[in-house]
Amino acid sequence: MNRREMLIDLGVRAGFMLVIYLVFAVQLPNYHSAAGFAALLDSAVLFGVVSVGVGISMIAGEFDLSVGSLAALTGVIVIQIVGIGVLPALILGVLFAAVIGSLQGLVIGLLGINSLVFTIGTLIGLRGVALLVSHENSVSMPIPLLSETDFFTERFLRVLSPLSVGMVVVFVAFGLFLRFTRWGREIYAIGGGRSEARAAGVPLLRPMVIAFTCSGALAGLGGAALSLRLGSASPLGFETLLIAAVTTCLLGGIGLDGGVGNVVGIAIGLFTLRFLIIGVASMGAPYYVQNLAGGALLIFVIVVQLLATRYRLRSVRKRLSASVG
Repeated sequence: MNRREMLIDLGVRAGFMLVIYLVFAVQLPNYHSAAGFAALLDSAVLFGVVSVGVGISMIAGEFDLSVGSLAALTGVIVIQIVGIGVLPALILGVLFAAVIGSLQGLVIGLLGINSLVFTIGTLIGLRGVALLVSHENSVSMPIPLLSETDFFTERFLRVLSPLSVGMVVVFVAFGLFLRFTRWGREIYAIGGGRSEARAAGVPLLRPMVIAFTCSGALAGLGGAALSLRLGSASPLGFETLLIAAVTTCLLGGIGLDGGVGNVVGIAIGLFTLRFLIIGVASMGAPYYVQNLAGGALLIFVIVVQLLATRYRLRSVRKRLSASVG
């Protein structure tokens, strides 16, 4: 996909997102209020941060299925060590998750293991570790320390919170990383084709490790930040996080085969899904209807994308045939 096609694709996805927003904004007066936008942004933080990491692993042509378990484990650990301070605990939690992610990338890259198979194992294993370190119970912050997390609920410009600002920083930072750094270009290269990347002199192990490090660190950041905000963590938490993150990435145009997509698309996919889910919930629909709506949206987008791809390939073949003839 060249730059022009990419911009057209992003424009179409953004237009579709706007349509979904307007449908609910017309029917729900409070949907576009300051309080509504604040709730929307806060509800998007966890999914947005983790989706960026999952999207990076998908761009590299891999899947990290362990993000939900790693988020839960990191949340449990951060709550248990929060006595050292909220910020130090958060930093240590993210570093821990980044190390776990890098180790996964290292093993997958060195041994050539299918990432789906390997991260299914770590998904199960990390959940077991979370249960072990928490003694199979939810963990809570000591009551005297709860006041230290009050800043998570502060508001800037009526709609922004520290967590939503942090999400924006994550999107911008990793968007620039993928677009302008050599490491980011290497991630795209190995996702676009391993043989071609190797022939061009691109190392395969380094971008693999970096992609999984990003995925792990962002999963840990999401799990730790939300746990600190709530003041507690459950070893069985974040079970649906992976599904939501993958759905967000697919809605944002991240290719299943790797090498395609960007952070802007992930942001569009995130808010497309959040507009729909929050809109359906605001109309009083039960939780299962929200899931059905999200699944139907994903299927619709994938089918339309498949048809558009087939049409584009057919057009290319016709032009080639005409030029040869």
